[in-house]
Amino acid sequence: MIGIMVSTAALVVVLSVFNGMSDIIGGWFNALHADYEVTLREGKSFAVDSFPIKQLQEIPDVKQVNEIVCDLSLANYDNRQELLYLKGVPDNYLKNNHFEKMLIDGDTALWKIQEPCAIFGTGAAGKLEINLLSYNLVKLYYPKRTKKNFANAADAFNTQYLIPNGVLCTNTNYDENYIFCPIEFVRKLMNYEGEVTSIEIQLKEGANAEKCRAKIMSVIGDKYRLKNIYEQEESLYKTMKSEKFVIYLILVFILILAAFNIIGALGMLILEKKTDTAVLFSMGASKSLIQRVFVFEGLLVSALGGLAGTILGALICLLQQTFHIVKLGGGGAHYIIPYYPVQIRLTDLLIVLFTILIISLLTSIIPAYNLKKSNLYRNTAL
Repeated sequence: MIGIMVSTAALVVVLSVFNGMSDIIGGWFNALHADYEVTLREGKSFAVDSFPIKQLQEIPDVKQVNEIVCDLSLANYDNRQELLYLKGVPDNYLKNNHFEKMLIDGDTALWKIQEPCAIFGTGAAGKLEINLLSYNLVKLYYPKRTKKNFANAADAFNTQYLIPNGVLCTNTNYDENYIFCPIEFVRKLMNYEGEVTSIEIQLKEGANAEKCRAKIMSVIGDKYRLKNIYEQEESLYKTMKSEKFVIYLILVFILILAAFNIIGALGMLILEKKTDTAVLFSMGASKSLIQRVFVFEGLLVSALGGLAGTILGALICLLQQTFHIVKLGGGGAHYIIPYYPVQIRLTDLLIVLFTILIISLLTSIIPAYNLKKSNLYRNTAL
């Protein structure tokens, strides 16, 4: 019972930690990702005039529809070069996506000045060694989409300049590879006049995302692909789910080893109770009834151990949520999360209890089935 209790508690705690990590990482991505992103199923860009933006804006739960132009470009700053994603966004994008809260240097006050400004992710700024106090500009290169002069390599690229104006920290992929700047600048650099690479849709607070998805799909049609927050970072969330599933299997295997003690315990119990078994059989008890007694004994031990382990695991998680007992790295300040995050979910508790029930049932049936083939029903010593 103690073995099952400890294994169950460990399973509850580990699954809750994975939930906590998923919620935190999801929160970081959700801060910048739109509720829905619309892209072409085939192709890279599409004309704004052919897209039903007004119809989307008329959907009651839609808060905002943003035009986005984003692609890789070569950034040059003080003779340092990096391939980075240049994301062109409208002016109201900064306000609605809480840029001010994520800025660690600079500001967005100069966003609308004549010379275009740019906000860099922390990783991108580090690669180029951006200095916001200097007068150096970032030179951007992008291959021409129309006529190209292959005899002159310099003539094959469009070039534009940006003023570094801020550094953004989101703890996501945006930090390493993205530069945010006005959409008009990106359109001019990439020859995307009147075109976009995607449309981002923000929903109103409290809106039903699934109902909105159906309405949006009815407006945009099958030509376009609609991605929710998780589909926009599909590889990340699939990896996290796979890791959680693998850890679940490992801990279930440990739980199975603990549950196999029930086989030995019931086997010893059957031998100890052979006289009582013979008495019950002589009084008219059927073999199936005697088998059910031992199966029930095994299930009772497992159920009590599993229930106690679930309560213990939930209690540990609640203590961690409240008092942050277990620190990351000894509680040093070098970690974004100073303590292990946990999040208890009812579905996980039900899955754990169901798993224990199945394992316990199988391990209890084995000795009871062997009892049927033995001669313990008839005790000649009586």
